[in-house]
Amino acid sequence: MEKLYGWTGKILKMDLTTGEKELLPTREIAEKFIGGRGFTAKFYWDQVKPGTDALSPESPLIIMTGPLAGTPAIAGSRWFISGKSPLLYPDQYGLGSVGGSFGVKLKSAGFDGIIITGRASKPSYIYINDDRVEVKDANDLWGIETYETIRKIRTGLGEKVQVACIGPAGENKVRLAIAMSDNGACGGSGFGAVMGSKNLKAIAVNGSGRVDIAKSEELRKVNQEIHSLIKGKILMDPSLEGIELMKRSPCHGCPGGCPRGLYKHTSGVEEVLKNCQSVYFYNNLDKKYHGGTSSENPFLATSLCNRYGICTQEMGNILRWFVKCIDNNLFTEDETGLPLSKIGSLEFIEALIQKMTTRKGFGDILAQGTVRAAHAAGKGSEKFLKGTVNSSGFNSHAYNPRYFITNAPFYATESTSTMNQLHEVCFPLMKWAMWYATDGAMSPISTEVMQKIAKKFWKNEKAVDFSNYDGKGEVAFIVQNREYAKENLVACDFLYPITTPDGKEDHVGDPTLEGRIFAAVTGLDIDEVGYYVTGERIFNLQRAIQGREGRIGRKDDKLDEFNFTEGIEVEEGFFGMFNPEFMLPGPGGELISRKGAVVERDKFEKMMDEYYAVRGWDVKTGLQKKEKLESLSLSEIIPEMERLKLLAK
Repeated sequence: MEKLYGWTGKILKMDLTTGEKELLPTREIAEKFIGGRGFTAKFYWDQVKPGTDALSPESPLIIMTGPLAGTPAIAGSRWFISGKSPLLYPDQYGLGSVGGSFGVKLKSAGFDGIIITGRASKPSYIYINDDRVEVKDANDLWGIETYETIRKIRTGLGEKVQVACIGPAGENKVRLAIAMSDNGACGGSGFGAVMGSKNLKAIAVNGSGRVDIAKSEELRKVNQEIHSLIKGKILMDPSLEGIELMKRSPCHGCPGGCPRGLYKHTSGVEEVLKNCQSVYFYNNLDKKYHGGTSSENPFLATSLCNRYGICTQEMGNILRWFVKCIDNNLFTEDETGLPLSKIGSLEFIEALIQKMTTRKGFGDILAQGTVRAAHAAGKGSEKFLKGTVNSSGFNSHAYNPRYFITNAPFYATESTSTMNQLHEVCFPLMKWAMWYATDGAMSPISTEVMQKIAKKFWKNEKAVDFSNYDGKGEVAFIVQNREYAKENLVACDFLYPITTPDGKEDHVGDPTLEGRIFAAVTGLDIDEVGYYVTGERIFNLQRAIQGREGRIGRKDDKLDEFNFTEGIEVEEGFFGMFNPEFMLPGPGGELISRKGAVVERDKFEKMMDEYYAVRGWDVKTGLQKKEKLESLSLSEIIPEMERLKLLAK
């Protein structure tokens, strides 16, 4: 490439211990690794040794944007915070996907990303103002909550400054601490604790530059097409008691297709929320405590987590495990110092967050995250992890494969969050469930439309036959490649791929949009297949990272045992509300019920045979092959893979 379009051309690397700064050229890796997830995986492979402690000074904090951020491309402003996750078990490669405007401002300052190593000698924050980078004193910010931190920094540096910061939880290295940014945006996987371990309270960015794009007219046409497709998109606001929508508050460059908005609580608290399951982490316990009636407290529980800098998704996991332990009389109020009789009340969640954040008493155990907490607490509490989280600590029941068998390979092959892959399969099925539950009154996405979507996006209409395992391995291959390609950009998971557009008569979307946007922004000559190869390359690189960190091939590509032995009877959230009988399309469009179903072990193994074969890996061992890595232009990792015996013979 003679000129870079979409990329700024440089990445800032700095060591907080020595104060040294270095500029890494993007040009050498841009076309191959694209950005976002691809850049994080590339730098992680190059710089992070397998035995590195996630909270050690040498463990890098890796922040990467994609080529779409800072351009007119719709919904492409997200960014990744990444490195060795202290939340996953054991410490391993992890990522947090973040929205808002921070990534756009970083590109405006002239950087595609930041890599931070070392540890500051005192509480500090980084201020980037175009090409001026300085480390500033953060003693006056240490100990205060996230929103107040952002307000104080902007008071000093100007309202245009974008901030990513931690709260008290990150300062105290709580393993489920998040990095919080503007507009309710946050990044999980424990990277708030990584920032805290570096004495890094915040990163503040301002910039005056612009990102050049290659084909502005072509991008304008694709944007117009997207606007016409999403016309009339239904916004599903958080169904929490006691809140009022004040205004829509989309991320930078987004038409507002998701229900992210500023909501006001009856207490006067105002906060940006998005209609995601993490908003509802306290709803069920609140409803149970109040005798089946919801109160106004779940909003305040979510607000507390955001202000202290705690991941609500992981808090939901902890509470599901902890309540099972309490129901089985494993822990007492005296042992925990918590009002266990008031679980579900505002008093309980306030006490829990306070103890976790300050790491006092039993709170120090819970601050380690669900898996580590169970191991530390003992008393047989580990057995109650079943059905709550998998072995690495990721939620084990969302869009469960007993219900949606297509999702089984995602759970089996990923050690970190599979949510974007689960969404690609289940978002259109949500609209199908609304069609089914209301006889078409609330959604036009019928079984016939779902079959057409499946044929266009997943190559075969049988992809939505949930009675049959055949072909599902290839569906998983297609979905993973597309989702990784999307996260290289980094494009919004809520908007892309556009599978069920309201603005098209047949309601069947277009899988080529993201690749066309990428080509228009960067000027690269890439077709739909080539675009998917960019995702396949990074998936294979991540597979190599997993192998180097001890997750090796087929022997570790497992589903939790309960999926094979315990029929699914309860589904939380949307599908439980609209489809309590677990109805799904079956053979030839005939409807079937998955209620009480399990994943059939022999059919799962055959599905994985198909998956490994289409991936070009060894079917027997699930190990990658040298020729596959060479075909994906990953020859540079082969010597290390051979040394570690991670390649098929």
